[in-house]
Amino acid sequence: MIKKDKIEFLNDRKVGIVGCGHLGQSIALSLIKNGLKRETLFLSSRGNPKTQSRLQALGLAQNLKTNQEIFQNAGIILITIRPQDLPELKKTMVPGKGLIVSCMAGVPISLINTALNAPVCRMMFSGPDTIEQESGVASMFPEHEDLKLLLRCMNLTHIRSKSENDLDVFTAGVCMPAAILKAGHRDEAQKAIYEIADEYPLFSELYQWAVSVLPHFQTQKEQNQYIEKMVTKGGVTEAIINSLCSGASFDAALRAGVSRTKQISKEIQRSILSGLQD
Repeated sequence: MIKKDKIEFLNDRKVGIVGCGHLGQSIALSLIKNGLKRETLFLSSRGNPKTQSRLQALGLAQNLKTNQEIFQNAGIILITIRPQDLPELKKTMVPGKGLIVSCMAGVPISLINTALNAPVCRMMFSGPDTIEQESGVASMFPEHEDLKLLLRCMNLTHIRSKSENDLDVFTAGVCMPAAILKAGHRDEAQKAIYEIADEYPLFSELYQWAVSVLPHFQTQKEQNQYIEKMVTKGGVTEAIINSLCSGASFDAALRAGVSRTKQISKEIQRSILSGLQD
């Protein structure tokens, strides 16, 4: 009954997802799976044919709306677009009364406020596969009860961020499953987590999560393929894995991940500011 009441609250508020990449699709499917009525879920897409085809196959094409309709009618609006596309969103945004939530990595609240001229929260998720499997984690800043309820409805674990900087740590921390597999020595990895726990408390929680969701492989080849799949060129996981390959300790590799997160954030912010000035 409690779960039903939570879903009904979301149905009453309506949920909008701006951007229908893998993350947006995973959130949408999770909400529908857990009882959100299709007519209270709004999605927007830039019209990419491949995205349209995927949405059609997933039965989500009927949920497509314009950005204007989402901002005007949804009570909770999740922005899952590429950060570099934020200036384009500004051109089509029509302010409403909904809670605006940025799921864009590396874009601080202050910059989003400037771009959209509206107050926002930030919320970061683990990978789309963990959302679909209901084994994922998410973190937000600032804390908001409606977003905690959203996560409970999706059966995701909420990891509390005490500051916006913690979201950078979270972004690096959700790369840990691949890092633990690459490191190989679980005891050394756990010891390293203890050593940096004072500086990065979130890593302790994320390590426990990562261990709990580690997939099992029949062969070393399968494990290597999984790690390769998790790595994006120039991304945070790549920075962590490369650090481990060079002989760095597990805690040093995680620090490299946090550092890469901050570097990417600066690059993204420069790109957005340039777009806003055009």
